[in-house]
Amino acid sequence: MTARRLLCVYQHAPTPGAPGIYRHRQYFAELARRGWTVDLVSTPRNYMSGEVPDEYRRRLALHEVIDGVDHHWVWTPGGIHRSRVRRVANYASFASAAAARAVTLPRPDVVYISSPPLTVAPLGPLLAKRFRCPWLLEVRDIWPESAVSVGWLKRESAAYRVLDRLARRVTSTADRVIVPTPGLEPLVRAHGATDVVTLTGIVVPRARDAALRVAGRTRLGVRDDECLFLYLGAIGVANGLDLLLDAVELLPEGSRARIVIAGDGSARRSLEQSAAARQLARVTLLPPVARDKVDELLAAADVGLHLLRPDPVFESALPTKVLEYLGAGLPFITTIGGLPAQIAAEAGASSATSARALADEIERWASASVDERREAGDRALRYGLERFGLEASVTRLEALLEELL
Repeated sequence: MTARRLLCVYQHAPTPGAPGIYRHRQYFAELARRGWTVDLVSTPRNYMSGEVPDEYRRRLALHEVIDGVDHHWVWTPGGIHRSRVRRVANYASFASAAAARAVTLPRPDVVYISSPPLTVAPLGPLLAKRFRCPWLLEVRDIWPESAVSVGWLKRESAAYRVLDRLARRVTSTADRVIVPTPGLEPLVRAHGATDVVTLTGIVVPRARDAALRVAGRTRLGVRDDECLFLYLGAIGVANGLDLLLDAVELLPEGSRARIVIAGDGSARRSLEQSAAARQLARVTLLPPVARDKVDELLAAADVGLHLLRPDPVFESALPTKVLEYLGAGLPFITTIGGLPAQIAAEAGASSATSARALADEIERWASASVDERREAGDRALRYGLERFGLEASVTRLEALLEELL
Protein backbone atom coordinates (compact mmCIF):
# COMPACT_ATOMS: atom_id res chain seq x y z
CA MET A 1 0.00 0.00 0.00
CA THR A 2 1.19 3.51 -0.82
CA ALA A 3 2.16 5.46 2.27
CA ARG A 4 -0.71 7.62 3.48
CA ARG A 5 -0.61 11.00 5.20
CA LEU A 6 -3.05 12.26 7.85
CA LEU A 7 -3.29 15.88 9.02
CA CYS A 8 -4.99 16.38 12.39
CA VAL A 9 -5.84 19.63 14.18
CA TYR A 10 -6.46 19.09 17.89
CA GLN A 11 -6.00 22.02 20.24
CA HIS A 12 -4.82 20.51 23.51
CA ALA A 13 -2.38 17.66 22.88
CA PRO A 14 -0.21 17.38 26.01
CA THR A 15 3.53 17.85 25.68
CA PRO A 16 5.81 14.98 26.84
CA GLY A 17 5.37 14.42 30.58
CA ALA A 18 2.52 16.93 30.86
CA PRO A 19 -0.59 16.13 32.88
CA GLY A 20 -3.55 14.85 30.95
CA ILE A 21 -4.95 11.72 29.38
CA TYR A 22 -4.58 11.70 25.62
CA ARG A 23 -6.03 8.88 23.52
CA HIS A 24 -5.20 10.51 20.15
CA ARG A 25 -1.48 9.96 20.57
CA GLN A 26 -2.11 6.27 21.16
CA TYR A 27 -4.19 6.06 17.99
CA PHE A 28 -1.78 8.11 15.89
CA ALA A 29 1.36 6.38 17.18
CA GLU A 30 -0.11 3.06 16.12
CA LEU A 31 -1.01 4.48 12.70
CA ALA A 32 2.60 5.69 12.36
CA ARG A 33 3.81 2.22 13.26
CA ARG A 34 1.63 0.88 10.46
CA GLY A 35 3.27 3.19 7.91
CA TRP A 36 1.17 6.35 8.03
CA THR A 37 2.70 9.82 8.27
CA VAL A 38 0.74 11.82 10.82
CA ASP A 39 1.00 15.61 11.16
CA LEU A 40 -0.64 16.94 14.31
CA VAL A 41 -1.17 20.68 14.82
CA SER A 42 -1.70 21.63 18.45
CA THR A 43 -0.64 24.06 21.18
CA PRO A 44 1.79 23.21 24.00
CA ARG A 45 -0.42 25.11 26.47
CA ASN A 46 -1.86 22.52 28.83
CA TYR A 47 -5.63 22.68 29.14
CA MET A 48 -5.83 21.76 32.83
CA SER A 49 -3.09 24.04 34.15
CA GLY A 50 -3.17 26.71 31.44
CA GLU A 51 0.65 26.69 31.50
CA VAL A 52 3.32 26.17 28.84
CA PRO A 53 6.48 24.16 29.67
CA ASP A 54 9.66 26.25 29.75
CA GLU A 55 11.16 24.67 26.65
CA TYR A 56 8.15 25.75 24.57
CA ARG A 57 7.87 29.32 25.85
CA ARG A 58 8.38 32.28 23.52
CA ARG A 59 8.13 30.03 20.47
CA LEU A 60 5.55 30.92 17.85
CA ALA A 61 5.99 27.52 16.20
CA LEU A 62 7.96 24.35 16.88
CA HIS A 63 8.22 20.93 15.22
CA GLU A 64 8.78 17.82 17.34
CA VAL A 65 8.40 14.08 16.73
CA ILE A 66 6.73 12.18 19.59
CA ASP A 67 6.02 8.44 19.31
CA GLY A 68 6.46 8.66 15.54
CA VAL A 69 3.91 11.50 15.19
CA ASP A 70 4.99 14.88 13.77
CA HIS A 71 3.76 17.48 16.27
CA HIS A 72 3.54 21.06 15.03
CA TRP A 73 3.15 23.30 18.08
CA VAL A 74 1.74 26.81 17.72
CA TRP A 75 1.48 29.64 20.23
CA THR A 76 -1.75 30.65 22.03
CA PRO A 77 -2.37 33.26 24.76
CA GLY A 78 -2.71 32.19 28.39
CA GLY A 79 -5.21 32.79 31.18
CA ILE A 80 -7.74 30.35 29.76
CA HIS A 81 -9.30 29.69 33.18
CA ARG A 82 -9.34 33.33 34.35
CA SER A 83 -12.26 34.58 32.27
CA ARG A 84 -14.48 33.75 29.34
CA VAL A 85 -12.92 36.57 27.35
CA ARG A 86 -9.45 35.04 27.73
CA ARG A 87 -10.77 31.60 26.81
CA VAL A 88 -12.44 32.93 23.67
CA ALA A 89 -9.20 34.74 22.76
CA ASN A 90 -7.29 31.50 23.25
CA TYR A 91 -9.68 29.53 21.04
CA ALA A 92 -9.71 32.15 18.29
CA SER A 93 -5.93 32.57 18.24
CA PHE A 94 -5.38 28.81 18.03
CA ALA A 95 -7.75 28.48 15.10
CA SER A 96 -5.86 31.21 13.24
CA ALA A 97 -2.39 29.92 14.12
CA ALA A 98 -3.34 26.31 13.34
CA ALA A 99 -4.69 27.29 9.94
CA ALA A 100 -1.54 29.27 9.12
CA ARG A 101 0.66 26.32 10.11
CA ALA A 102 -1.43 23.59 8.51
CA VAL A 103 -1.50 25.14 5.03
CA THR A 104 2.33 25.03 4.93
CA LEU A 105 2.50 21.27 5.52
CA PRO A 106 2.75 18.60 2.81
CA ARG A 107 -0.52 17.60 1.20
CA PRO A 108 -2.41 15.05 3.33
CA ASP A 109 -4.67 12.29 2.07
CA VAL A 110 -7.21 13.03 4.83
CA VAL A 111 -7.82 16.00 7.14
CA TYR A 112 -8.96 15.18 10.68
CA ILE A 113 -10.43 17.98 12.84
CA SER A 114 -11.14 17.33 16.52
CA SER A 115 -13.69 19.48 18.37
CA PRO A 116 -14.23 21.08 20.87
CA PRO A 117 -13.44 23.87 20.80
CA LEU A 118 -15.93 24.42 18.05
CA THR A 119 -13.77 27.23 16.67
CA VAL A 120 -11.43 24.66 15.05
CA ALA A 121 -14.23 22.99 13.09
CA PRO A 122 -14.27 25.50 10.17
CA LEU A 123 -10.67 24.47 9.44
CA GLY A 124 -12.06 21.20 8.09
CA PRO A 125 -13.67 22.51 4.91
CA LEU A 126 -10.94 25.16 4.56
CA LEU A 127 -8.07 22.64 4.59
CA ALA A 128 -10.01 20.08 2.55
CA LYS A 129 -10.44 22.68 -0.18
CA ARG A 130 -6.80 23.77 0.10
CA PHE A 131 -5.47 20.21 -0.26
CA ARG A 132 -8.30 18.77 -2.39
CA CYS A 133 -8.90 15.86 -0.04
CA PRO A 134 -11.70 14.50 2.18
CA TRP A 135 -12.07 15.60 5.79
CA LEU A 136 -13.61 14.14 8.89
CA LEU A 137 -14.87 15.86 12.00
CA GLU A 138 -14.44 14.32 15.42
CA VAL A 139 -16.98 15.57 17.97
CA ARG A 140 -15.74 14.69 21.45
CA ASP A 141 -18.32 16.90 23.17
CA ILE A 142 -21.44 18.39 21.64
CA TRP A 143 -21.31 22.19 21.31
CA PRO A 144 -22.96 24.57 22.00
CA GLU A 145 -25.27 22.34 24.08
CA SER A 146 -22.50 21.43 26.54
CA ALA A 147 -21.69 25.09 27.07
CA VAL A 148 -25.26 25.55 28.28
CA SER A 149 -24.94 22.53 30.57
CA VAL A 150 -21.99 24.04 32.44
CA GLY A 151 -23.43 27.54 32.58
CA TRP A 152 -21.11 29.22 30.08
CA LEU A 153 -23.92 30.10 27.68
CA LYS A 154 -27.65 30.68 27.80
CA ARG A 155 -29.70 28.93 25.16
CA GLU A 156 -31.56 32.13 24.29
CA SER A 157 -28.34 34.16 23.84
CA ALA A 158 -27.01 35.49 20.55
CA ALA A 159 -23.72 33.65 21.14
CA TYR A 160 -25.56 30.34 21.38
CA ARG A 161 -27.40 30.98 18.11
CA VAL A 162 -24.13 31.83 16.33
CA LEU A 163 -22.39 28.71 17.61
CA ASP A 164 -25.41 26.55 16.84
CA ARG A 165 -25.43 27.73 13.21
CA LEU A 166 -21.67 27.14 13.00
CA ALA A 167 -21.96 23.60 14.41
CA ARG A 168 -24.73 22.70 11.97
CA ARG A 169 -22.92 24.15 8.97
CA VAL A 170 -19.59 22.38 9.51
CA THR A 171 -21.13 19.10 10.71
CA SER A 172 -23.31 18.83 7.62
CA THR A 173 -20.34 19.41 5.29
CA ALA A 174 -17.95 16.84 6.84
CA ASP A 175 -17.35 13.72 4.76
CA ARG A 176 -17.65 11.71 7.96
CA VAL A 177 -18.23 12.45 11.64
CA ILE A 178 -16.53 10.50 14.43
CA VAL A 179 -17.90 10.36 17.97
CA PRO A 180 -16.27 8.66 20.99
CA THR A 181 -19.53 7.24 22.34
CA PRO A 182 -22.78 5.98 20.78
CA GLY A 183 -24.80 8.44 22.85
CA LEU A 184 -23.43 11.33 20.78
CA GLU A 185 -24.66 9.89 17.47
CA PRO A 186 -28.22 11.27 17.60
CA LEU A 187 -26.89 14.65 18.76
CA VAL A 188 -24.50 15.08 15.82
CA ARG A 189 -27.16 13.80 13.42
CA ALA A 190 -29.39 16.57 14.75
CA HIS A 191 -26.59 18.94 13.70
CA GLY A 192 -26.76 17.58 10.15
CA ALA A 193 -24.27 14.68 10.14
CA THR A 194 -25.24 11.97 7.67
CA ASP A 195 -22.35 9.51 8.09
CA VAL A 196 -21.45 8.88 11.74
CA VAL A 197 -18.94 6.38 13.17
CA THR A 198 -18.37 5.64 16.85
CA LEU A 199 -14.69 5.28 17.70
CA THR A 200 -14.12 4.96 21.42
CA GLY A 201 -11.07 5.67 23.50
CA ILE A 202 -8.54 2.96 24.26
CA VAL A 203 -7.90 0.86 27.34
CA VAL A 204 -4.16 0.30 27.79
CA PRO A 205 -3.36 -2.26 30.50
CA ARG A 206 -0.98 -1.23 33.27
CA ALA A 207 0.97 -3.96 35.03
CA ARG A 208 0.50 -3.98 38.80
CA ASP A 209 3.71 -2.76 40.41
CA ALA A 210 3.94 -3.42 44.14
CA ALA A 211 6.99 -1.15 44.59
CA LEU A 212 5.26 1.69 42.75
CA ARG A 213 2.18 1.23 44.93
CA VAL A 214 4.21 1.39 48.14
CA ALA A 215 6.10 4.46 46.92
CA GLY A 216 2.90 6.27 45.97
CA ARG A 217 1.06 5.51 49.19
CA THR A 218 4.09 6.43 51.26
CA ARG A 219 4.40 9.75 49.45
CA LEU A 220 0.73 10.45 50.14
CA GLY A 221 0.84 9.26 53.72
CA VAL A 222 -1.79 6.56 53.14
CA ARG A 223 -1.77 3.62 55.54
CA ASP A 224 -2.02 -0.01 54.38
CA ASP A 225 -5.45 -0.38 55.99
CA GLU A 226 -6.85 2.71 54.25
CA CYS A 227 -8.74 2.67 50.95
CA LEU A 228 -7.50 5.33 48.56
CA PHE A 229 -10.06 6.89 46.18
CA LEU A 230 -8.54 8.80 43.26
CA TYR A 231 -10.01 11.55 41.09
CA LEU A 232 -7.60 12.29 38.25
CA GLY A 233 -8.32 14.96 35.65
CA ALA A 234 -9.83 18.37 35.01
CA ILE A 235 -11.40 20.32 37.87
CA GLY A 236 -14.01 22.35 36.03
CA VAL A 237 -17.55 23.52 36.46
CA ALA A 238 -18.82 20.46 34.60
CA ASN A 239 -17.18 18.03 37.01
CA GLY A 240 -19.24 18.96 40.05
CA LEU A 241 -16.59 18.04 42.61
CA ASP A 242 -18.53 19.77 45.38
CA LEU A 243 -20.71 16.67 45.43
CA LEU A 244 -17.65 14.68 46.47
CA LEU A 245 -16.94 17.08 49.34
CA ASP A 246 -20.59 16.80 50.42
CA ALA A 247 -20.25 13.02 50.43
CA VAL A 248 -17.02 13.07 52.43
CA GLU A 249 -18.75 15.10 55.13
CA LEU A 250 -21.29 12.29 55.46
CA LEU A 251 -18.71 9.52 56.00
CA PRO A 252 -18.59 7.96 59.48
CA GLU A 253 -15.80 9.18 61.72
CA GLY A 254 -13.96 5.88 61.64
CA SER A 255 -14.08 5.44 57.86
CA ARG A 256 -10.95 4.05 56.23
CA ALA A 257 -11.52 6.16 53.10
CA ARG A 258 -8.88 8.60 51.85
CA ILE A 259 -9.60 10.88 48.90
CA VAL A 260 -6.99 12.27 46.49
CA ILE A 261 -7.96 14.84 43.84
CA ALA A 262 -5.25 15.52 41.26
CA GLY A 263 -5.74 18.09 38.52
CA ASP A 264 -6.48 21.68 37.68
CA GLY A 265 -9.09 23.78 35.95
CA SER A 266 -11.46 26.67 36.27
CA ALA A 267 -13.11 25.40 39.48
CA ARG A 268 -9.96 24.38 41.36
CA ARG A 269 -9.63 27.54 43.45
CA SER A 270 -13.22 27.40 44.68
CA LEU A 271 -12.79 23.68 45.43
CA GLU A 272 -9.67 24.38 47.50
CA GLN A 273 -11.49 27.08 49.44
CA SER A 274 -14.48 24.84 50.07
CA ALA A 275 -12.34 21.90 51.23
CA ALA A 276 -10.37 24.18 53.58
CA ALA A 277 -13.53 25.75 55.02
CA ARG A 278 -15.01 22.31 55.71
CA GLN A 279 -11.74 21.05 57.27
CA LEU A 280 -11.87 17.72 55.44
CA ALA A 281 -8.72 16.02 56.69
CA ARG A 282 -9.24 12.90 54.59
CA VAL A 283 -9.17 14.90 51.32
CA THR A 284 -5.85 15.70 49.63
CA LEU A 285 -5.66 18.09 46.65
CA LEU A 286 -2.67 17.67 44.35
CA PRO A 287 -1.61 19.86 41.41
CA PRO A 288 -1.77 18.41 37.88
CA VAL A 289 0.34 15.28 37.79
CA ALA A 290 3.08 14.84 35.18
CA ARG A 291 2.57 11.87 32.91
CA ASP A 292 5.42 9.89 34.47
CA LYS A 293 3.77 10.26 37.90
CA VAL A 294 0.31 9.13 36.79
CA ASP A 295 1.36 5.47 36.99
CA GLU A 296 2.38 5.92 40.61
CA LEU A 297 -0.94 7.52 41.54
CA LEU A 298 -2.96 4.84 39.76
CA ALA A 299 -0.87 2.11 41.40
CA ALA A 300 -1.43 3.68 44.83
CA ALA A 301 -5.20 3.93 44.36
CA ASP A 302 -7.81 1.34 45.24
CA VAL A 303 -10.90 2.89 43.60
CA GLY A 304 -11.28 5.50 40.85
CA LEU A 305 -13.73 8.40 40.92
CA HIS A 306 -15.56 9.71 37.86
CA LEU A 307 -17.48 12.90 38.62
CA LEU A 308 -19.75 15.00 36.42
CA ARG A 309 -22.66 17.31 37.03
CA PRO A 310 -26.00 15.62 36.29
CA ASP A 311 -27.01 16.51 32.75
CA PRO A 312 -28.43 14.49 29.83
CA VAL A 313 -25.55 15.67 27.62
CA PHE A 314 -22.99 13.96 29.87
CA GLU A 315 -25.00 10.74 30.09
CA SER A 316 -24.01 9.94 26.50
CA ALA A 317 -20.26 10.37 27.12
CA LEU A 318 -17.54 7.75 27.45
CA PRO A 319 -14.97 9.66 29.54
CA THR A 320 -11.28 9.01 29.05
CA LYS A 321 -10.64 8.79 32.77
CA VAL A 322 -13.01 5.80 32.99
CA LEU A 323 -10.86 4.04 30.39
CA GLU A 324 -7.76 4.91 32.42
CA TYR A 325 -9.30 3.36 35.53
CA LEU A 326 -10.22 0.22 33.59
CA GLY A 327 -6.68 -0.05 32.20
CA ALA A 328 -5.23 0.33 35.70
CA GLY A 329 -7.46 -2.45 36.99
CA LEU A 330 -9.41 -0.13 39.29
CA PRO A 331 -13.07 -0.44 40.17
CA PHE A 332 -14.63 3.02 40.01
CA ILE A 333 -17.63 5.06 41.09
CA THR A 334 -19.41 7.34 38.62
CA THR A 335 -21.87 10.07 39.53
CA ILE A 336 -23.55 10.27 36.13
CA GLY A 337 -26.25 8.06 34.69
CA GLY A 338 -26.58 6.79 31.15
CA LEU A 339 -23.55 5.22 29.48
CA PRO A 340 -21.04 5.77 32.36
CA ALA A 341 -23.44 4.07 34.79
CA GLN A 342 -24.01 1.26 32.30
CA ILE A 343 -20.27 0.67 31.92
CA ALA A 344 -19.86 0.78 35.70
CA ALA A 345 -22.51 -1.91 36.11
CA GLU A 346 -21.05 -4.12 33.37
CA ALA A 347 -17.48 -3.71 34.67
CA GLY A 348 -18.38 -4.52 38.27
CA ALA A 349 -18.00 -0.92 39.43
CA SER A 350 -20.75 1.31 40.86
CA SER A 351 -22.69 4.57 40.45
CA ALA A 352 -24.16 7.17 42.77
CA THR A 353 -26.06 10.33 41.86
CA SER A 354 -26.46 12.01 45.26
CA ALA A 355 -24.11 12.93 48.10
CA ARG A 356 -25.73 10.33 50.37
CA ALA A 357 -25.47 7.59 47.75
CA LEU A 358 -21.87 8.54 46.96
CA ALA A 359 -20.94 8.46 50.64
CA ASP A 360 -22.53 5.00 50.95
CA GLU A 361 -20.60 3.72 47.92
CA ILE A 362 -17.33 5.15 49.22
CA GLU A 363 -17.88 3.49 52.58
CA ARG A 364 -18.86 0.20 50.93
CA TRP A 365 -15.64 0.05 48.93
CA ALA A 366 -13.60 1.25 51.93
CA SER A 367 -15.05 -1.55 54.07
CA ALA A 368 -14.33 -4.24 51.47
CA SER A 369 -11.24 -6.39 51.80
CA VAL A 370 -8.12 -5.83 49.71
CA ASP A 371 -8.83 -9.11 47.88
CA GLU A 372 -12.40 -8.07 47.09
CA ARG A 373 -11.24 -4.78 45.61
CA ARG A 374 -8.51 -6.53 43.65
CA GLU A 375 -10.96 -9.05 42.21
CA ALA A 376 -13.25 -6.18 41.17
CA GLY A 377 -10.26 -4.46 39.55
CA ASP A 378 -9.36 -7.60 37.61
CA ARG A 379 -12.91 -7.80 36.31
CA ALA A 380 -12.79 -4.13 35.29
CA LEU A 381 -9.53 -4.68 33.37
CA ARG A 382 -10.87 -7.73 31.53
CA TYR A 383 -14.01 -5.83 30.59
CA GLY A 384 -12.01 -2.83 29.37
CA LEU A 385 -9.69 -4.88 27.16
CA GLU A 386 -12.58 -6.80 25.62
CA ARG A 387 -14.53 -3.64 24.79
CA PHE A 388 -11.83 -1.02 24.12
CA GLY A 389 -8.53 -2.71 23.15
CA LEU A 390 -5.94 -0.81 21.04
CA GLU A 391 -5.45 -3.09 18.04
CA ALA A 392 -9.11 -3.45 17.13
CA SER A 393 -9.79 0.27 17.62
CA VAL A 394 -6.91 1.43 15.40
CA THR A 395 -7.82 -1.12 12.74
CA ARG A 396 -11.31 0.42 12.65
CA LEU A 397 -9.84 3.92 12.34
CA GLU A 398 -7.50 2.87 9.55
CA ALA A 399 -10.33 1.19 7.66
CA LEU A 400 -12.43 4.34 8.05
CA LEU A 401 -9.62 6.50 6.63
CA GLU A 402 -9.14 4.14 3.71
CA GLU A 403 -12.86 4.26 2.95
CA LEU A 404 -12.67 8.03 2.68
CA LEU A 405 -10.00 7.62 -0.01
